Amino acid sequence: MVDALIIGLLIIACVIALWFSWQLLLWFFWIIVNLTISKKKEYTDISSFYNWAFVLWYRYMMIAGHLKVHVSGYDKVPLGKRFLLVSNHSSKFDNFVHCAVLKKFTIAYISKPENFKIPIGGRFMRRGLYISMPRGNTKEEFKAVMKAIDQIKKDKVSIGIFPEGTRSKDGKLQEFKPGAFKIAEKAQCPIVVVSTKGTFDIHKNWPWKKTHVYMDILDVIEPTVWSEKNTVEVSQYAHDLILNNLNK
Repeated sequence: MVDALIIGLLIIACVIALWFSWQLLLWFFWIIVNLTISKKKEYTDISSFYNWAFVLWYRYMMIAGHLKVHVSGYDKVPLGKRFLLVSNHSSKFDNFVHCAVLKKFTIAYISKPENFKIPIGGRFMRRGLYISMPRGNTKEEFKAVMKAIDQIKKDKVSIGIFPEGTRSKDGKLQEFKPGAFKIAEKAQCPIVVVSTKGTFDIHKNWPWKKTHVYMDILDVIEPTVWSEKNTVEVSQYAHDLILNNLNK
C-alpha cells in the first residue's frame, strides 16, 4: 500500500516536472526568436518561420486563457487572394483567435503604437508587418492606410482591422469608421466580414472557467461592390451583419 502510494506520487511529480519543463522550453524558444528581431528595423517582407512562431504564441495564449473556439464559415475565406478582414473588437484576444483559426493565411493587423511595446508580442508584430496607427493623427492615419493598401497590392499579407477604432468597453458593438474600408476599395481586394463573440468574457472567466468563443465568418464582399456602393454603405452593411449575428 505504501509502495503504491510512493509510486503514484512519483508519477505525479514527474508529470508536473515535464509540464513545467515544456512551458520553460516554449518560453525560452520565443525569447530567443524575439532577440533575432530588431526593434529599429522596418521589415518589408514576411517570413514564414516568424509567422509560424507568432501563430504558435497566439495559440499558446489561447490555451492559457482557457478558450474553446467554435468556427463557422471558414470555407468562405478566399484562397489565393489577399483580403481585408474586418471584425468587432471587445478583447485583446480577438486577433489571437483570428490568426490561430486562419493560420493558413498571413494576416497583419493595424494596431495602436503602444501594442508594439508588448514583450515578445511587440517584436513579433513588427516582424509580421503589423502597421502602427496613432489615434487622432490624421497624417499618420493616412500613411498607415496607404501602407496597408500597398501590402495587399504587393501580395505581402492580408490586413486585419477593427473598424470601431478601439475596443468596446461593454462588449457592445460600436459604430464603424467608414474610412477603414478605403483599404479594400483602393487595393481592390475582398472584404472578409467576421463576428467574434465571447472574448469579452475571458477576463471574467479566467482562470477557473473555460470561455466559449464563436468566430463566424459571415460574408466575403467582392471588389465589384465599389461600382454600386461607397465606403459608408459598405461599412454600414458590414456593421449590421455583425450586429445581427451578435444579437442571435
